[in-house]
Amino acid sequence: MSLCHIVNGCRKFNVREFGLPLLLGASLILAWWFRDVAADVMMYRRSGIEAGQIWRLLTAHWVHLSVQHLALNLTTLAITWWFFGHALAGLAGYILTLFISMGLSLTLLLLNSDVEWYVGFSGVLHGLLIAGALLSRRHNPLLSALVVLVVVIKLAFEQILGPNPDLVQFIGSPVLVEAHLYGAVLGFLSAAVMARLQ
Repeated sequence: MSLCHIVNGCRKFNVREFGLPLLLGASLILAWWFRDVAADVMMYRRSGIEAGQIWRLLTAHWVHLSVQHLALNLTTLAITWWFFGHALAGLAGYILTLFISMGLSLTLLLLNSDVEWYVGFSGVLHGLLIAGALLSRRHNPLLSALVVLVVVIKLAFEQILGPNPDLVQFIGSPVLVEAHLYGAVLGFLSAAVMARLQ
């Protein structure tokens, strides 16, 4: 058995499977390109949301503070889809992305009153990675279990020790580890619901 069979089943590129990550990647880059305007209008800002700017619940995740922050999330998006794109393809991927994005922002709003602002796609990516791995468990149980285990260990370390200082230095901004945890939990819940509906 070749390596590509182990990690992704040697799938060929198709628009149904890779359309969403291409759209997400393009929109993240576009938000970065127009970051001076986008950051102010799109970022999670508690006071703005409480004043009725509810679009921020979704758009906050498309804004990034540095090119390193953006590049790291684009790379993770590509890796997530390469391994688990078959499970995240089509309408399911769009629904998961919207649910995790909105759910993450609402969870921050309800549970983290000290968080005034937040940006970045990493929390959503944690959710998509967990959901993709869990939905792929029949297709590739070893890879799925390994990814879930690594993410759970990473989240545990973040909750106990805080953000990785090397990561904070690399992206040049603070890391809200609660967003990673909430995203992963939402990914788990959404995968559980989707698995029951299949």
